[in-house]
Amino acid sequence: MLFWGLFIALWPLRVPELLTSWFDRRGPPSKPLGEIVRIDSPNILRVALDGEAKWSPTEPRICTLPRGKSFWVQPLYSQFQEGRLLATGLVTGIEAPQQGMLKNCVVHPDQETIRPGLDAITQALGGGQNASLVGFVVERSSIGAIRFETLEQSSCRDGMLVWSEVGGERVYYQVVSGETQEEAFAADKHGFQVATAAQLGTLVEQSGFSKYEWLPAMNTPVFSSSPGCAVETAAVADGDFELGVIPKSCIRVGGDFAAHYNYHSALLGVTGSGKTELAFDMIRHALKKGIRVVCIDLTAQYQERLFDLSPVDLSVDEETATELGQKLFDVETGTYGAPGEKKALGEFADTLRGQIAASVKRFLGDGEGSHLGLIRLEEISNTKATLWITELYMTCLLKHARENLGDCPRILIVVEEAHTVMPEPNTMGLGDFDSKGLVGKIAQIALQGRKFGVGLLVLAQRTATVSKTVLTQCNTIISFTCYDDTSLGFLRNIFGCGGSGSLGHEFV
Repeated sequence: MLFWGLFIALWPLRVPELLTSWFDRRGPPSKPLGEIVRIDSPNILRVALDGEAKWSPTEPRICTLPRGKSFWVQPLYSQFQEGRLLATGLVTGIEAPQQGMLKNCVVHPDQETIRPGLDAITQALGGGQNASLVGFVVERSSIGAIRFETLEQSSCRDGMLVWSEVGGERVYYQVVSGETQEEAFAADKHGFQVATAAQLGTLVEQSGFSKYEWLPAMNTPVFSSSPGCAVETAAVADGDFELGVIPKSCIRVGGDFAAHYNYHSALLGVTGSGKTELAFDMIRHALKKGIRVVCIDLTAQYQERLFDLSPVDLSVDEETATELGQKLFDVETGTYGAPGEKKALGEFADTLRGQIAASVKRFLGDGEGSHLGLIRLEEISNTKATLWITELYMTCLLKHARENLGDCPRILIVVEEAHTVMPEPNTMGLGDFDSKGLVGKIAQIALQGRKFGVGLLVLAQRTATVSKTVLTQCNTIISFTCYDDTSLGFLRNIFGCGGSGSLGHEFV
């Protein structure tokens, strides 16, 4: 009775707490840094900081949620609003020791608490080694492209490689655009930057990127390589054709072009964008793989640039081309129906077809000579004559491949300035039935070639001027700089708009 009477008398003086503190090695409880005012599922924390509390990304904090559990928090940024500091952080999922009996607040860990390192926090958030947190996913993201709020103005660049964890897998994205936005928080507005990144997919060594079928949840962390580090892996197998390297990384991309040469390809872009240079590299790669390459050249560049490969000249001579042009002119200006002129043209075409077939047979059957053939059309000013000669060559190539199926070597036809030999009739002024028929025949020959081991590589400046019959059958599209609406609309149908409403200019 005496003990409890004394204890009750001393309780208001806080003497029991003083005695307890002498034997408590943990020291006084941590003072709250601020109160949790909002939790954005699943891991974004909004905190109203008290006084001069520091909120540095290099110093992890401990949050105690309303349900009583404590976790380590990765501070992101803070802004001054309504006379107080409002801070944003990421709940890492790493459990932390209790700091007193406080709830719904964030505290600074005491001196004896072992803090997790930055690598451990990055690992817990899904970034992996040598990763740097650059932002978190926000609204209006999609499977094809995510939008994420950036943490620092200098943390992102156009073309930069980033990744996020989706369903336990690392999914890569490439930054394609950025914009500024603002958010109303209480009575004030918070300005921030939002980047848009198109999905590349999951990465498999020497196999490439594979599209992932879903998107990350809201507020999922987004990472990039730490300064001085880069993702180093090959997305191509040994011997594959390499297109290049993803910007701000060491990931080489490309593919087995030789294995899929007969799945037609198109290189699109304005003059000077680099499509011809890429075509030269693809031609050399195809020749190394044993593919016979026939180039239809209207630019007079191929002979000089590929001189070291000793190309075989398959062109018709200038005199023959001039005579063909004259006979075509005679048909157009002859008497009604021009029966005599058409007969002369038909006889001349049959003779020319025989000459071309013989030259094609020699080229494809010569196992020791050069595997590169050039058909130069730069001297032919008559558009109709150009179409006639192109049709004759492609017919002879396809016929030889069909008649010698199994014995004929693989053939790749490269068409430079495709709008000249494979034009869209409605946009190139081809009003006569003969020209439209020639274009249709060329397109059909190109499309049928796949069945007989004949592939097509088309180079064009604008999609509006090239036959859509050909372009829509190209399984591989590589685009450089494009400006016209028709080309951009065509590319949106192929690649998608990246979730930003615009392709930009350089889209590969």
